Amino acid sequence: MMSKEKILVLKGIEETLHVILQKIDKGNEDFILSLGLDKKQNKILLNALDRFEKQIQVLFIKQKKEYLAAIANLPEYMKKNQKKVKHTVKKAAVPEILMDHIVEIMAGFIFANEKAYIDKLAALYVAFTNSFFGQIAEICARSVEGSRLGPNMSLTKRAADWLDQHKIQFAQEVNQTTHDAIIKSLKESLSEGKGNNPAGNKLVSDVPNHFNQSKVKEKEKKLEALTDPEKYNAVYQAVEQQQCFEFYRARRIARTETISAMNAATLEGWRQSEVVGGKEWVCACDKVSREWHKNADGQQVPLEEPFIVGGEKLMHPGDSSMGASAKNVIHCRCTMKSVLKYKMRR
Repeated sequence: MMSKEKILVLKGIEETLHVILQKIDKGNEDFILSLGLDKKQNKILLNALDRFEKQIQVLFIKQKKEYLAAIANLPEYMKKNQKKVKHTVKKAAVPEILMDHIVEIMAGFIFANEKAYIDKLAALYVAFTNSFFGQIAEICARSVEGSRLGPNMSLTKRAADWLDQHKIQFAQEVNQTTHDAIIKSLKESLSEGKGNNPAGNKLVSDVPNHFNQSKVKEKEKKLEALTDPEKYNAVYQAVEQQQCFEFYRARRIARTETISAMNAATLEGWRQSEVVGGKEWVCACDKVSREWHKNADGQQVPLEEPFIVGGEKLMHPGDSSMGASAKNVIHCRCTMKSVLKYKMRR
């Protein structure tokens, strides 16, 4: 039977977790409210955002566990694949050249299921946008003065194409960022070999020496450092502590995609209203707003033409389909105003 002390400790942990979860949910609520939308839109978007954020976090947790399991099996894998580390460099070659080759071999093993994660991310995005895109588009279409939208609404080919393209782009970019972060951790934990990483030092010294031996017998000597379990402990720890799996990244991704898809849905609604001729960029204009987004505030363009923000083209805030950089879309909170055809600036 559990003691009173343990029961109190567990109760305290439960209360703390409850407070943390409330703060997390409140954070998303405040984020959605800051967009200045109506109550119905707020509710739809908040539900979609909360669900999407949690789904991404769950995927990151599973992905991290799979990568760590692969790293735990790396010593045995590398023992069987030492022949892949070929003698392809000259005597004077720097260790980094060989290190890149070794990391490439390791990465091929760790990322064996990379395509599966891209497919999962794409599926999450489809479910996410399906949960609100049509509703937001219809609300925006019917809220416009003089809207000619009929009783039923279906997405135009242009909107469907954007969603399909963005689904692929989203999945590939999110997974590539994770991939790059893990590669960085691999290289740093293996090649720097400073301070408390003697195994990394051993690999840096043993690999070039192995390839620079003049005698064939010495060249055929197995690379002890390549299969040293201690070396992989450093790799394991580096990946375990990698920030790309943290909750705040899932939150940043979910919020960025919510803004992007919400604005795309808004544009689609205005397109189908048949009375909107243009759009106007609206920036939150607070202390965390980007300077070039503040400069874009009030910019008006025809409905099917892009805004020019920071020298880049965006069909709407959060849009990267025309090549806008991450710094222009990540965690953006900008929205748009509709401009009726007869009110367009001449």
